[in-house]
Amino acid sequence: MNNYSPYNELKVFHHIDRIEGLLDGKRVAPIYIRIKPTNVCNQNCFYCVYANDQVYDGRIVDKRESIEWNCLEKTLYELADMDVKAVTFSGGGEPLCYHSIQKALELVQKLGFNYSMISNGQALEGENAELLRNAKWVRISLDSSQANSYERSRKVNTYHKVIKNIEQFAKYKKDDCTLGINCVITKENAMEIYDICKLAKGLGTDNIKLSPLMIKKNEDEYHNGIKCLVSEQIAKAKEELENESFRIVDKYTDDMAMTNSFVKSYKRCVMQEFFTVIAADSKVYRCHQRAYMKSGFLGDLLEKSFREIWFSEETVKLVREYNACQQCRFRCAFDERNILLNDFLNIDENHINFI
Repeated sequence: MNNYSPYNELKVFHHIDRIEGLLDGKRVAPIYIRIKPTNVCNQNCFYCVYANDQVYDGRIVDKRESIEWNCLEKTLYELADMDVKAVTFSGGGEPLCYHSIQKALELVQKLGFNYSMISNGQALEGENAELLRNAKWVRISLDSSQANSYERSRKVNTYHKVIKNIEQFAKYKKDDCTLGINCVITKENAMEIYDICKLAKGLGTDNIKLSPLMIKKNEDEYHNGIKCLVSEQIAKAKEELENESFRIVDKYTDDMAMTNSFVKSYKRCVMQEFFTVIAADSKVYRCHQRAYMKSGFLGDLLEKSFREIWFSEETVKLVREYNACQQCRFRCAFDERNILLNDFLNIDENHINFI
């Protein structure tokens, strides 16, 4: 139960060729790209890290911006030629609001990428649903079990439409497409966590991931008042609802166990060798957390090709001289993977045969 493969931190070790290249000191092609094609959104979630300054200072997001199709099309062909394995469309805004999302989904299928999407589900119907049924996974952001709380958190009255879309897509998708729910836990929905898990299972989804609201201030300061209530509901949900066809991925309890300072135990962010972000402003960034920030900027696709940006001496220097211990004092989605990769790369080769 605890080693649920869609969220397993060891997946990177299946890409031995890229890791071996790194061991030889080479700059290897990325394995996985996150594409944020648009900042336009059809909802207005109060906790959105791209819509306000609640999480990071210095992030500048033009909410009207989208990457031009000719730029994205050219880049997707280039990524395929570089043997990039997978792409995820996410926000920024709502990827299904992107003016050329159907063209993009058709092209990634044609080029043979593994592909996925993180969406609010409001437009998960019709041709969009048809193009996503072959995805490796689709994750819907849902943080309410009732229409009134959904409207309060998202400022839209589309709860029943979203619920219907999720339920229909669960029946329509291919068997190897994993449908998940991502639930951000806040003070506003703390009483609903068990009910949200029950709803997710009833809709036919494969999993639900429970994560804490990301905030600038002390994490405990925000969550202390709800931690026990939430943890009790998660434990109850796991005991009563979880089985082989429905998993509850508890990122809330794990995050609550982290130190408040989020100081990293490593300096090198190895994941920057295998992963990057292409955003709606046509720029390439080093990671999720640094997207739309000067400190995350690697290059502009309107000025250089992706290949030129990725393999440039300047980018390699930016990546390899970056000190995560000093510059990443926040919760990082890749923290566990970076710990594993750093441990692996720093093994004393004199003793590797004594397994």
